[in-house]
Amino acid sequence: MKTAHPLPALALEVRHLLPSDLPVHLVGGAVRDWLLQRPVMDLDFVVPEDALKWARKVANDLDADFFPLDPQRGIGRVLVHTPQGLNIIDFADYRAPTLEEDLRQRDFTINAMALDPLRPDQLIDPLHGLQDLLDRRLRLCSPQALEEDPVRVLRAVRLALDLELHIEPDTRRRMREAVAYLNRVSPERVREELFKIFELKRCPSALRVLLQLGALEQILPEAAAMKGVSLPPEYGEDDLWNHTIHTLERVQDLLDALLPPYDPDKVANILLAQVSWRLGRYRFQLDEMWRASLAGYRPRGVVFVLGVLYHDVGKTHVGPEHPDREAHARVSATLVARRARALRLARSEIRWLERLVRHHMWPQRFHQELPEPRALYRFYRETDEAGVLVGLLHLANLWSKAGFRMDRTTWEHHVDVVRRLWEAWWERRDTWVHPRPLLTGDVLIREFGLTPGPVVGQVLEALKEAQVAGEVKNAQEARSWVHTWLSRQGEPYGKISSSNGS
Repeated sequence: MKTAHPLPALALEVRHLLPSDLPVHLVGGAVRDWLLQRPVMDLDFVVPEDALKWARKVANDLDADFFPLDPQRGIGRVLVHTPQGLNIIDFADYRAPTLEEDLRQRDFTINAMALDPLRPDQLIDPLHGLQDLLDRRLRLCSPQALEEDPVRVLRAVRLALDLELHIEPDTRRRMREAVAYLNRVSPERVREELFKIFELKRCPSALRVLLQLGALEQILPEAAAMKGVSLPPEYGEDDLWNHTIHTLERVQDLLDALLPPYDPDKVANILLAQVSWRLGRYRFQLDEMWRASLAGYRPRGVVFVLGVLYHDVGKTHVGPEHPDREAHARVSATLVARRARALRLARSEIRWLERLVRHHMWPQRFHQELPEPRALYRFYRETDEAGVLVGLLHLANLWSKAGFRMDRTTWEHHVDVVRRLWEAWWERRDTWVHPRPLLTGDVLIREFGLTPGPVVGQVLEALKEAQVAGEVKNAQEARSWVHTWLSRQGEPYGKISSSNGS
């Protein structure tokens, strides 16, 4: 395979920052993707030794972030922030005495190629990975590769679907055998491979394969438990697992219609046309939110996929026809938080997931009328920014349940509900979501004789709702409103001076 596709400029820049007599080779996915003429964002370099030292030097020279990814194995990571996004550069010591032996100890032949960035035409390919790329074949470097590192089972599924490769029969057999060893892998490494799967457009298909292999039961047992859980007749023939997978597929359809750039071919059906027409004005705001991270360098959109996968797992505990329609959401929020902690997600990500999953049923409360400002304020008081993507999950969930039997009028109404939610967040946040307080707690204590404590917070919250609803517009009206409100409440709100609020 010959390619005129140039190596990333960053790869050459890194090479020039290191001594000319130091053997430095680009390896793994960067070489593979370069040969396939795919975008190369992350770079993996190997050196004979002292990888941490060289990684720290490159980070200093590029004014980038550095941290030791695996000090015991001599692996350091450099994070380079550019206007185009984040570039990850990893440096690692050889895993064996020579580069060729190092390559032979890797996972798959298509990842066991190396090159010197200064001489990219001299491909080092001891296991014929280039031929496997040409043949669209995924093959292990050695029979022991999966037993040595079971997380490679997840990587195999990701690569096969992302690159449209056929998994060689012996490799597939060994994948099934290695699933039992996944519990030996650190949660952090499982999380990194799993979230790379979540980034795939074909993520739903990857999850189906993981379930078939028995891997999902090892890494996301709550999700695997949804298989075979029956649902009411309005879900068609779907069980809980298939409904969830279809919801993920509908999320991808909605994102194709909403994220830039606009493509008329992706809104060819009437449901997506309505979404694009009514919600397209928020295309760029949604894209920015989707790509931004809640913590570290993980995009919010990747964390959202975990939330979608877990939004209904509570039904495996409370049953799919519980009289309280939101009972399962409360259980689901608990379960997704527990799994997120097990995967070592950041606290901010866990809290965001809890809000997303706990309140994913909330928009169904507006099945007859559009939410008014007071209702929008209450919604975002509980969900905060997770409420924006609650709207996206709501539409995907609704579409998954009804399929293309969806009544057009019902669909248009729910799209308008989401438009109202997004309008509140992106256009009227200062008036409907986070209005500026007209009075403070000190004023309530001083002028109305309230006792410091929870009561003050209750009054301020009630006042804020009245402000959002347009019932009060300035501090004088707020004082009068508080006086009237307190007069109606009686104890425990304290004695009201006759000189206040009138």
